[in-house]
Amino acid sequence: MEDYIKTLLEQVRCQKAHPAIERELRGHIEEQAMANMESGMQKEEAMRQAIRDMGDPVKAGVDLDRIHRPQMAWDVVGVMFLIALASIFIHIVIGMGAEEINSQPQGEYIGLAIGYTAAGFAAMMLIYRVDYSIFAKRGKLCAGIFLVFMATAALIYRIKLPGAPLFFQNGGIRFWAAYVMFLYIPLYGAVLYQYYGSGWGGLIKSVLFLLYPVWLAYKMPRMSLALLLLLIMSVMISAAVVKGWFDIPKKSFLAVYWAALAAMPAAWVYWVLNGALGYQKARVMAFLGLSPHEGSYVTELLTGYLKGGRLFGGSGEAVPGILPDYYSDYILTFLVTSFGIAAACAVCLLVAVVAVKAFRISLGLRNRLGMMMGIGSGLVLFANTTLNVLENLGALPATTSFLPFFSYTGTGILVSYVLMGIVLSVYRYKNVPLLCSAEKGYGVM
Repeated sequence: MEDYIKTLLEQVRCQKAHPAIERELRGHIEEQAMANMESGMQKEEAMRQAIRDMGDPVKAGVDLDRIHRPQMAWDVVGVMFLIALASIFIHIVIGMGAEEINSQPQGEYIGLAIGYTAAGFAAMMLIYRVDYSIFAKRGKLCAGIFLVFMATAALIYRIKLPGAPLFFQNGGIRFWAAYVMFLYIPLYGAVLYQYYGSGWGGLIKSVLFLLYPVWLAYKMPRMSLALLLLLIMSVMISAAVVKGWFDIPKKSFLAVYWAALAAMPAAWVYWVLNGALGYQKARVMAFLGLSPHEGSYVTELLTGYLKGGRLFGGSGEAVPGILPDYYSDYILTFLVTSFGIAAACAVCLLVAVVAVKAFRISLGLRNRLGMMMGIGSGLVLFANTTLNVLENLGALPATTSFLPFFSYTGTGILVSYVLMGIVLSVYRYKNVPLLCSAEKGYGVM
C-alpha cells in the first residue's frame, strides 16, 4: 500500500494537497480490504485486491492532479488589466489638464498615478500565489495584531496632531489609515471561520471583533468608514448565522441585531444634534436641510455638472480649480464633463463586474474560510463603489470616499488590488484541501 500511495502522490504536483489525498486514499484502501476480509479473503490477499481495485496509481494520480491543481481566474485578471489601463489613461488626461494637481507638479502626479496602479497590480499578482488558508488557524491572532497596531498608531498620532486625519508616512509616500482599515474585512472573515460551531460565546466574541474596529474608525475620525465597516461586517456575520455557523436561533438573533443596527443612525443623529458641537453637527443639519453648509456648495456643483453632461462627449464645463478632489472623490464627475455620462458608467461597470466576479467565486466555494474572506473583499469594493457613485450624484453629503482602482489615492488603489489578490488566491486554491478543515471537521459546507 505504501508504494502505491507514494507512486500516486508523485503525480500530484500540489504538495499542499498530499496529506488530505493520502488520508482519504488510505482510508478507502483499508475500508475495501476490510470488506474483502469479511467476504472470506486472507488479510494479505484482501489488501492486494483492494489496491488492485484502486486502479493504476499513475493514471489515478494524474486524474487527481487535474482536480487539485491550483487554478487561475484569467478572465478576472483580464478585466483587472483593462481597469489598470483605463485608470492610467484617465490620470494622464487629468495630469495633462493642469500644471499642478493635488499640490504636485504635472509630471510627478502622472508618474505617481502610474506607479500606484502598477504597484497595485503587481501586489495582486503576488498575493494570488499566497495560500489564503494560512489564516485558517491564525485569523483571530492576525486580526488582533492588526487592531492593536492601528490603535497604537492612532494613539501616538493623536498626541502629535490632534484632530488631523490619521496616516502613516514612509519618506514622501503617505498611507491613509482610513483605507488601510478595509484590509481588516477579510481578516474578520477568518475570525468568523475560527468561531464556527462555538455557539453564543463565539457569536458574542465575533460581535466584539466587529465593534472595536468600528469604534476605532469613528475615533480617527471617519464616520463614513465606521458605517461602511459596520454594514459590511454585519452582512458577513449575518451570512454566517444564516449558514448555521453558530448553534443559535437564527431568526430571533437576526431580527434583534438588524433592529438595533437600524436604530443606531437615528440615535447618533439625535446625539449629534442635541449634544455634539462643531463640524459633525453642521454636516448633519445641512444633510437634513436644517442649515446651509459648505458641503451644499459641492452638492450644487455636482448637480450642475450632471445636468450639463452629455451621453457621449465632454460638456466643456471647467472642473479643475472649481470642484475639489476631482481626481479622487469626484473622478466620476470629471469623466462626465470630459468624456460623457457613458464613460463614467463604463468605469462603474468595470468595477461592478469585478465585484460580481468576487461574489461568484466566493459563493461557489465549498470551503467556508475562502467563501467568507472572498465575500468580505467583494463587499468592500461594492460598498465603496456605491458610496462614491451616490456622492458624485449629490445624493449624499460631501464625505471622504474613493472609487476602487480609479480614485487618485495611492492607499485606496493598493488596498483595492490587495483585496482582489485575496479573491484570486481563494479561487486559485479552491480545490486544494485545507489541513485544518480535516482536523476540525468543518472545512467545507
